[in-house]
Amino acid sequence: MTDEIRKSDLRAPDYAAHMIQACDKILQYTSGITHDQFIADSMVQDAVLRNIEILGEATRNLLELLPNLQSAYSDVPWIDIYGMRNRVTHAYFFINLELVWAVAVGNVPELRKQIEKVLGEMQSGG
Repeated sequence: MTDEIRKSDLRAPDYAAHMIQACDKILQYTSGITHDQFIADSMVQDAVLRNIEILGEATRNLLELLPNLQSAYSDVPWIDIYGMRNRVTHAYFFINLELVWAVAVGNVPELRKQIEKVLGEMQSGG
């Protein structure tokens, strides 16, 4: 028996929790630094980008399990999240760090609140 988690073992609340964890990490990595510090620090950039990838993958998996989630929570930018994941993953050679910074500090805090609401309603059966 292996300790690996299979994709089929994960449920929708797990994916939402992964999204919250990725948001928390992005917020942690960008807390207390300036735009210029972010632009100059490739390790912070890599950490933020990795968690953007996780956000996108978890979004895709969540929508695969619950396709109606997109219309039920239309205020959540589901397609944009996955689209950004695709950009940083497949167009890694040309990443717009200005956009990454703007998303990290401008959009992730609100996204975290939105996903926390989604997860809360999933867990309460609402």
